[in-house]
Amino acid sequence: MKEVTSRYAEALYSLKRDSNSLEKTQEEIRELKKVFLENPDFIVVLDSSYKTIEEKIEIIDKTLVGVDEEIKNLLKVIVQNHRARYIIEIFDGFISLVNEHRGVIEGLVYSTEKLSDEQLEKLNLAISKVEKRPTELRNIIDPNLIGGVKVVINDHIYDGSIKHHIENMKNSLIK
Repeated sequence: MKEVTSRYAEALYSLKRDSNSLEKTQEEIRELKKVFLENPDFIVVLDSSYKTIEEKIEIIDKTLVGVDEEIKNLLKVIVQNHRARYIIEIFDGFISLVNEHRGVIEGLVYSTEKLSDEQLEKLNLAISKVEKRPTELRNIIDPNLIGGVKVVINDHIYDGSIKHHIENMKNSLIK
């Protein structure tokens, strides 16, 4: 489905690039993504075969008050084409396109618990210096790490986790 989701993301990207509102739209898409992730039933309703397309469009209009009209129109097209289950992937595709446009690389930071905004910002600055480009890290909780963090950017892995250190010590002792 990557091809389908990327088409929707690229359509919104082209539309917003032409109107010079990429960053503003990216922020709004991030907020909407959070809302959808916190309320997964919303996507289930938009994807449901028990509601008509008209009912789903009415739900979008009534619940997404204040959301950019072009974003709402995109969501309506997604619903009309029975692609609601791919909304998060479409949002991720759009965010990636904007980051690419801005010269920002995306990465994941794995930790045993949610990092504070300050911790994430410090990590972003440190990784940006190493990568020599601005980075945007997304925090993923991984209780298997025991402690510390592991950052993955493209094919680079910066592993400062306790699990990694234990594995290194184990390998050293075995040799």
